[in-house]
Amino acid sequence: MKIAVIGQSLFGQEVYCHLRKEGHEVVGVFTVPDKDGKADPLGLEAEKDGVPVFKYSRWRAKGQALPDVVAKYQALGAELNVLPFCSQFIPMEIISAPRHGSIIYHPSLLPRHRGASAINWTLIHGDKKGGFSIFWADDGLDTGDLLLQKECEVLPDDTVSTLYNRFLFPEGIKGMV
Repeated sequence: MKIAVIGQSLFGQEVYCHLRKEGHEVVGVFTVPDKDGKADPLGLEAEKDGVPVFKYSRWRAKGQALPDVVAKYQALGAELNVLPFCSQFIPMEIISAPRHGSIIYHPSLLPRHRGASAINWTLIHGDKKGGFSIFWADDGLDTGDLLLQKECEVLPDDTVSTLYNRFLFPEGIKGMV
């Protein structure tokens, strides 16, 4: 399957690597611009593999998708968008373009903690269960139809780091792939 990966970080890099190992063709990677001269790990990995990498600080202006960005994306012919860790708002012209749509990873059991800092809110609210959701993107904030959810027990001494490293990171990668 031809996949466009839209995201960042080590999580995005691992999902990208595993998708390629599974035989999928990653036709393009969209990540954040370099920060202080340092490229994001996802973009670095894709560049090493010769996969086209696009680093956009924004996808729209005045509420409208940037035509140049949309044209470059469409030229790739992606059949599915995979958003493993995406902190940007992606225009619906991109989200709905592939014939199989777009899937997104979110580190909570939706709909409980939508939006930013979902892991923090899991701990702040004293939830006994945590986990992640993978869902089909729509025009809302973490409101699309669920594709997969996996849960784990939240341990009494869990922190954002322990919960992420123990469960959300390794199992989330498997779930996205």
